[in-house]
Amino acid sequence: MTHIAWAQSNPIKIGFAAPLTGASANYGKDLEMGVRLAIDDVNTAKITVDGKPLQLALDSQDDAGDPKTAVQVAQRLVDSNVVAVIGHFNSGNTLVASSVYNQAGTPFVVPASSNPAITKQGFKLLYRPYGTDNTVAQAAAQYAVQTLKAKRIAIVDDRTAYGSGIADEFTAAVKANGGQIVSREFTNDQATDFKAIVTNIVGEHADLVFLACLGSEGALIVKQARQLDFHGALMAGGTFANKGFITRAGNAGEGMYAFEQGVTLAQYPQGAAFLKRFHAKYGTDPIGYAPFAYNSVWVIVNAMKAANSTDPKQFGPAISKLSFEGLLGAVEFNQFGDLKAPKTTLFKLDGGKWTPVKTIQVGAK
Repeated sequence: MTHIAWAQSNPIKIGFAAPLTGASANYGKDLEMGVRLAIDDVNTAKITVDGKPLQLALDSQDDAGDPKTAVQVAQRLVDSNVVAVIGHFNSGNTLVASSVYNQAGTPFVVPASSNPAITKQGFKLLYRPYGTDNTVAQAAAQYAVQTLKAKRIAIVDDRTAYGSGIADEFTAAVKANGGQIVSREFTNDQATDFKAIVTNIVGEHADLVFLACLGSEGALIVKQARQLDFHGALMAGGTFANKGFITRAGNAGEGMYAFEQGVTLAQYPQGAAFLKRFHAKYGTDPIGYAPFAYNSVWVIVNAMKAANSTDPKQFGPAISKLSFEGLLGAVEFNQFGDLKAPKTTLFKLDGGKWTPVKTIQVGAK
């Protein structure tokens, strides 16, 4: 078997890109911690690929949550001959960067960007061991309409690739469940004053608001909604069910619902062990994305083992046939490169703590 020069290097270099500075830095750092812990585990596992001990190194890049920077970072990683890339976080960044990786033939594993368009581009080496906006939107709409009996539902859309994507999916799912969207309010991810938006929602007599944004800005919306006497239910997707949101939102967040991708780590023995190792290494708990980043490293490693090669031309195509037990259950991919039969967990903020209510499996799309 012939090897190109970088495939013989030791350790094998994997790329990572996420916001390590800026408004989303806490999420990016959480992802990076998951990747680094996985690399530690791989490097101590005595794995052999093509007769050589597998040792990994990380080339970590900061995309600052900015699409232009994401493209530059993607090109930098490709130019540095990483064998695969894990990233990005913001769906808009992932969308623009994915073209760079595709053109270079670099396997690209997406741990936490949920816009459905990412895997609909037809890129053969792009895989997402994470649910999509559709996963959360279907479960959230069903719970809002059928369980909470919401009659008049409003949406706050921050116009990012993530916000607009999940707002679109939620709108369609609410209608499919027989619900009514009475208002879709628009903002942006830099805004801090949401009083006009909230006033409009109160005027529409909405009994539930779905926040199509990240938890950092969502906390401000929640505080202002309660200050302006919105008494209905509050619901959101990812990035809300963590301690950071509670700190920012304070008592205003009490009673809120949030859907996070996947299951709780405690549901699986390997998840509990991961939490223990994570806490030992970093002295803190993961926000929620580190387990998906950890799984993403093992997507690459298991593909290398299956192909018996660290050459991306060999192990890249092998990803599509993988089936292994990750931290959060089975990791297998459908024809688009998305996770088969993804799950989402509903949390409720009760007594100052996020409590899991139920885990819902959404049919593979």
